[in-house]
Amino acid sequence: MVKIPVKCLFSKLFIILLVLGISSCDFTSGLNQDILSAQKYVDNQDFSKAVEVYERILKKNPSKVIKTKINYQLAEIYYLYLDQQIKALKYYQFIVDNVDDPLWQVKSLEKLADINFSFAKNFNEAIRAYQVLMQFRPKLKNFDYYYLRVGEAYFEMGRYSKAREIFNQILSQPTNPYYVEAFNQMALIEFYNKNWDKAVEYWMEYLKRERRKDQIVKVKFLIANAYESNEKLKEAYNIYYSLLPSYPNPEVLKGRLKSLYARRVARKR
Repeated sequence: MVKIPVKCLFSKLFIILLVLGISSCDFTSGLNQDILSAQKYVDNQDFSKAVEVYERILKKNPSKVIKTKINYQLAEIYYLYLDQQIKALKYYQFIVDNVDDPLWQVKSLEKLADINFSFAKNFNEAIRAYQVLMQFRPKLKNFDYYYLRVGEAYFEMGRYSKAREIFNQILSQPTNPYYVEAFNQMALIEFYNKNWDKAVEYWMEYLKRERRKDQIVKVKFLIANAYESNEKLKEAYNIYYSLLPSYPNPEVLKGRLKSLYARRVARKR
């Protein structure tokens, strides 16, 4: 076995054992050196080099335990540090397909769902992962979040009836942590279906409960947009004008106000 300096015993080796979950007697000295090398690259934030070494280890066909931990490490590097989330998918999928431990399953399924939803825009796969997570018993602590995301995925695919079912279910549960957000989601469904009055109705309910200033500004802008689309020009103008001190891009508002003013003048002629 390769000798490791005493001063490293509680630093490098401890980190490796923690990350890989194996003891030094489980691998050859060559594999030991590769793992130490990969961890050094990670410590120095040279993640591309770390990926090269971890991939080299996988090609040596190590034990399932090592292979599992390295696949997860590679997935995390791509997901968190290299900003190449889609490349992380196959490594998280390896964990899901090959590891029975519920902890590993949950961590990997959550990442698969998030990447497919937020980056790959593969909403069917995101829904599939969230639905598997919702089947765990006892219920996982993020169950309500998974359910919300399924509704949002259906919305993104234009499957508004399915999305509406989910958000209505959330609205029937005032203690649900996403109860307030469900009003916003229902409003968006109505907005995209050009049911302007209904959209405004849901957003008004949302504003009664929302406390985040950035979200309030965003939703007020959407309400003004709905009024404008519904030819309620005075109402739209008043809201756009009220947002001038707080909207992040006031030039957009000025353009809307100018257009609305011209339309109102033309209407009076």
